Amino acid sequence: MKKAALAMILICLVSWTTIAQESSGLLEVTGKSAAEELPKELAINIPLVVIDSSYMSCSKRLNTLLSELKKDLESRGIEREDLSTANYRISENFEYRQGERKRVGFKGQVNLSLKKLYQPGLVDDFLNAAEKFSLQYTVSFMLSEEQKEKLSKAALTQAVNDAKRKAKILADASGVRLGSISKISYGVTPGRPGPLMEVRSLSSDDSGSDPNGLKLYPGEISVHQTVDMTWHISQ
Repeated sequence: MKKAALAMILICLVSWTTIAQESSGLLEVTGKSAAEELPKELAINIPLVVIDSSYMSCSKRLNTLLSELKKDLESRGIEREDLSTANYRISENFEYRQGERKRVGFKGQVNLSLKKLYQPGLVDDFLNAAEKFSLQYTVSFMLSEEQKEKLSKAALTQAVNDAKRKAKILADASGVRLGSISKISYGVTPGRPGPLMEVRSLSSDDSGSDPNGLKLYPGEISVHQTVDMTWHISQ
């Protein structure tokens, strides 16, 4: 009797599992969102280049240019600790003449960088210096670490809500019921990087100016997130 009862219970469990599997399934939905904000950080990279026939003269001119530019920027209220230099080098300079590679002197190069919290007045001061020294430069507007964390959290929350909204619409339209969540995964939207920066390569005579002269202002930077969510569904 006991064996027969156990057999009946086993048959019932198998039958119930089969019915449950036939009447349930999975619904996978992708939620997408973006959060944006004006960046708080500014970085300007200034490549300085000097060409001269003499090594000593090239070195002296490069050092003088670098020193005078730093002094000019500091006189405009930019602090010394906000300035840094990298990739200082003086190398032989070659040109091709009638198919032959000939040394024509020396090339001195150094990168001067300015990194600081963005202020419109700071940009205007730099642009005046750029015009004075005829500088080439690259301007980057960047999200601070605090902004990246805040926007990433906001975008993830909105992406989850977007996935829930889509899942409910699909379930209602399909005549099924949403059950528990089976799986959640997330990542940045393909083709769209997460925390971004806005970069502009310009010179003192760049044509991208407004009627009052060359101006640089940041635009909003977006952080995009994608969330994949899977629900158990049943009839």
